Amino acid sequence: MAGLLLLMAALLVAPRAFAATKVVFDIDMREEIAGGRFDATKDVVGVRGGAAPLNWGRSIVAPAAGLGREGWYSVSIVFERIPPGGNVPYKFHVEHPGQNDPEGDWESGSNRSLELVADEVRVSRAFNAPGAPISLSRAGTIERLAPLPGNFVAQRPVQVWLPPNYERDTDRRYPVLYLHDGQNVFDAAAAGAEWQVDETAQRLVVDGQIQPLIIVAVNNTSRRIDEYTATAMKYEGNTRGGLAPAYARYLIEQLKPSIDARYRTKPDAAHTAVGGSSLGGIASLWLAMHHSDVFGAALVISPSLWWDNEFPIRDVARTPLPMSLDRPRLWLDMGTDEGPQAVAQLRQLRAQLFARGWQRTTLNYVEVPGGTHDEASWAARFGDMLRFLDRQVWNPDGRKEPAVGQDPFPTSFVPDIFKPRRPTQW
Repeated sequence: MAGLLLLMAALLVAPRAFAATKVVFDIDMREEIAGGRFDATKDVVGVRGGAAPLNWGRSIVAPAAGLGREGWYSVSIVFERIPPGGNVPYKFHVEHPGQNDPEGDWESGSNRSLELVADEVRVSRAFNAPGAPISLSRAGTIERLAPLPGNFVAQRPVQVWLPPNYERDTDRRYPVLYLHDGQNVFDAAAAGAEWQVDETAQRLVVDGQIQPLIIVAVNNTSRRIDEYTATAMKYEGNTRGGLAPAYARYLIEQLKPSIDARYRTKPDAAHTAVGGSSLGGIASLWLAMHHSDVFGAALVISPSLWWDNEFPIRDVARTPLPMSLDRPRLWLDMGTDEGPQAVAQLRQLRAQLFARGWQRTTLNYVEVPGGTHDEASWAARFGDMLRFLDRQVWNPDGRKEPAVGQDPFPTSFVPDIFKPRRPTQW
């Protein structure tokens, strides 16, 4: 009976398989036209989003719908690949050709979510109108904790995913993974797409692919940019950043003690990891570099290494790291479609880490073909991240090679410190 229940649970959280989905977007611009915000004789409206063929940098234009539907614009788009969870974040976007307005006009508010749940889906609404309600899918036990007082940074919601059998196996203790941008990891309500962390973790634990763990999702706030960066810089006309030390104090002095007191954790650094994407990626790297006594591993996902003239790379190069100290285990990745500069910066970071003492057993490096900077891409490889933590960090069983990913030090790459030196000329 227990085996049957586990099989049923695995089926419930297994990824859904869909054929290609056709989506028809009908955009009602009549109110925008009446308000003078859209000139039907020259302006264009289209759709942007976070899964191919949509992207956030270029619109798929919606032509006028035709006679009898003045003020409406319509376009059909076929999604050949369905992202994990079937949710696509999107927004309508207006462009004004001939005007000095490179950004155009986005719909107000947060991303809308498109659910690819059938062979054909129709979206019909006015520009700036709310999107359809999102069906929230959750796997396993997820507890919502009351926000802690804002001693160091503003208070925020925290959610905790507990592994199967947590309530029954009362003698067992568990490693813990802390994730930034926590409102995006379990459901699509905030960003229009999600990481599917709960579904992925539930499936891998039930299938026996990884050992059980606890996952703590820490929401961001309106000061996300400041809290996830260790230095300040001019950003979009304002000075931003530099609150990472305060955010670290919140995690280390407030949140982690609360989690360790409430749940059966393994509280030592060897069983505590932190992870995040984009700015959350450089925050995770900084926490592992400067607080390795707390966080023994970090998932550095699509990191924003451009911040403050590539400060994260310079920080790795100059942070004191005695060779006698164990290096925190690092997962390091970037999608190839995030841009050649982003990939080049990741390779530069890899070189610095190698020069500072990381090895094949402590660094897992992945360049993801076709990967983009969005929740769908991160969700697609989150299972590999959990396998890395399980096999290389928490349950290594003597493994000496990376469990997942590419050789972080290919033969074509030899750091300068290991290149043969020519005899000194006197």
